[in-house]
Amino acid sequence: MYGSISRIVFWEPSISPHKADLFAALVALNPKLNLICCADSDILSDRQAMGWNINVPIGYRNFISPNRELINELVADSIKTTLHIFSGIRWVPTIVNGLAAVHAANAQYAIMSEPRVLEGWRGKIRLLHSLFSEGYHRRHAAFILAIGCNGGRWFRLAGYNEEKILPFAYFVSPPKQTLYASKSVGSLRVGYLGRLVKMKGIFDLLKAVSILPHQVSLEIVGSGPEEVNIRNECLRLGINLIFTGVLPIKDIGNFFGRIDVLVLASTSSDDGWGVVVSEAIMSGVPVVATQMVGASLVLKNSLFGRVVPPCKPIFIADAINDLKKSGEYSIERRQLRLDAAAEIVSANAGAKYFLRIISWYEGRSPKPINFFKNSGE
Repeated sequence: MYGSISRIVFWEPSISPHKADLFAALVALNPKLNLICCADSDILSDRQAMGWNINVPIGYRNFISPNRELINELVADSIKTTLHIFSGIRWVPTIVNGLAAVHAANAQYAIMSEPRVLEGWRGKIRLLHSLFSEGYHRRHAAFILAIGCNGGRWFRLAGYNEEKILPFAYFVSPPKQTLYASKSVGSLRVGYLGRLVKMKGIFDLLKAVSILPHQVSLEIVGSGPEEVNIRNECLRLGINLIFTGVLPIKDIGNFFGRIDVLVLASTSSDDGWGVVVSEAIMSGVPVVATQMVGASLVLKNSLFGRVVPPCKPIFIADAINDLKKSGEYSIERRQLRLDAAAEIVSANAGAKYFLRIISWYEGRSPKPINFFKNSGE
């Protein structure tokens, strides 16, 4: 074991506001921490089109598209007190080159990753690929920050030591608070925020809304190739659709102030976390999500929502009704949910959890309990 960690380098595929909140919170909790984000690219254009943006880094430094010389410098500097965290281990040049430099220098590193998609025959090939190609990481990675409910299972199947695997999330700052908008008596407002693609189960959501036994409006925020098909299906099913299109991140809180429940009906574990779940519950909004959504692990606490099987619209409708019958759409429950969620999925909560992991890794404290255990699950 090297000395105490005072410098952390996060190696990222691209700059992401979902990571930026955590980085800033880490430095705020430990101002002596030298934190660097080294990304292969800036925010991807398709994400910018979805309203993603990012402010100037607060308390840490960003390096974008580093050359080999800079990568080697980042690894060689303060080697005994630096921990490198890699968001993935393949395909991305900056990450691949960074891992090679860490390997050559025998530097300390860990992996932070969503699971690879396991469904279908391609998923089985991915698993075999991991089993046969990741022996070095199984032996040498300090620990694995496995994102989402499917993350831990993937790394266990891929042969990683259970003791090294810790559940993790995308920890973000709560959206700007907005007042819960008034609504017509008897109406229920269902929301969806994300890419408009089939994998997100959007057509299962439409079917579920169409069979709800009471007056409902559906607000969809996002963009994608299925937009026209979604509009046509809503017309066919007689759904009262409010199509908002793309919203900047700074305006997401207004959306959550307008809805009663958010639904993520994803049909693939490619939905590694689903940061909109964190944003929703930190705004007081309960969530119905399939068990394919990584963030569904926090919904096992009924205060935060319900978990349903994928490709089952009737189960989505039943969950929405159950939340209504349980009084989860009340203003009082929204406030309780908002306060509780900030204690487990906010950037500040994630930073505290991450620092406890570092303390455990250094042998200064016991292995921390799973961050979502604080949710009552």
